[in-house]
Amino acid sequence: MDTYKRIYVLGSGFSKSISKNMPAMSGLSQELRTAEDDKYPELMEFMRTLNEKTNGTREFTSLEAVCSLILGRDIFYNSSVYLHYQILQNQLVHWLYEKIDKAAKAVDPEKEEGLKRFILHCVQPKDGKKSLVITFNYDLLIERLFASVKDFPCRLDYIVRLNSYFDEKRPSASKHIFPYLKLHGSFNWFRSPGSIICDTNNVYLLDEDGYSRNLVHHNDIPVFVPMTFSKQSYLGGSFFNVLWNIAQRYLEMAEEITFIGYGFPLTDLINLAFFLNYKDKIKHVVIMGEEERKKARLEALFGKERIVDRDAVDYLSQIS
Repeated sequence: MDTYKRIYVLGSGFSKSISKNMPAMSGLSQELRTAEDDKYPELMEFMRTLNEKTNGTREFTSLEAVCSLILGRDIFYNSSVYLHYQILQNQLVHWLYEKIDKAAKAVDPEKEEGLKRFILHCVQPKDGKKSLVITFNYDLLIERLFASVKDFPCRLDYIVRLNSYFDEKRPSASKHIFPYLKLHGSFNWFRSPGSIICDTNNVYLLDEDGYSRNLVHHNDIPVFVPMTFSKQSYLGGSFFNVLWNIAQRYLEMAEEITFIGYGFPLTDLINLAFFLNYKDKIKHVVIMGEEERKKARLEALFGKERIVDRDAVDYLSQIS
């Protein structure tokens, strides 16, 4: 079993740092409030009604609030309401996937070299202490960087074994392994047709333009956990339990943990409770441009000396 002395935990601020087109939460919230899209008629009607009933109050019409209202609902008055919310849930998750994936297609060219140096730092550290990267992001920015760089001496490994429908090309055993554990899913993971929850035997890894992507999962929604206060319905089944168990074991063995672009949002209170078990190992919490109120909350939790207000790529450049 591999052990990693250093662990980097990436949040949405990291993706925003390496791709200026990555939409911010505030931008997605505003877009959803005013969206008019014929592809999602029930969702659009839900938003019109919600805006009207709340007089457009931002707290109740933010993306986090809407995700919690739609995805967290588990009491239904009759079967018609239940079916309506099934449609709303499908449309909201599909809308969210589409907006994020289409907006941020690649790492910004000026950030590529810095990101490649960080990856090499993780797999070939000068002090011999290899690093594990854990992320809450489901975008494919790092995956696309690997695909675009010719003769890159590393290959990406999700640690957990994922299924495939057809014979795939075997990765080169001669390349260094970049371990990348995605705790909230990924835009290239899909649940097999007909399955309801995510188990280790029904989550498939697909190439973006591969045969199985177009044949089996055309216009399908990938496996990812949206930003909702109630994540239980998404974390059921064995698959996410396995991911989090792997993360826990590696965190127990690590010497230091650094959070980059992750400010422990209120929708992730369960994550906060989990990581506080390793509070003594936390070296830095790297944020950029957080509101003073949120920054003060992090300083109260971890101490001012651990909070670094700096762009993610700039921070990585000093360690790699």
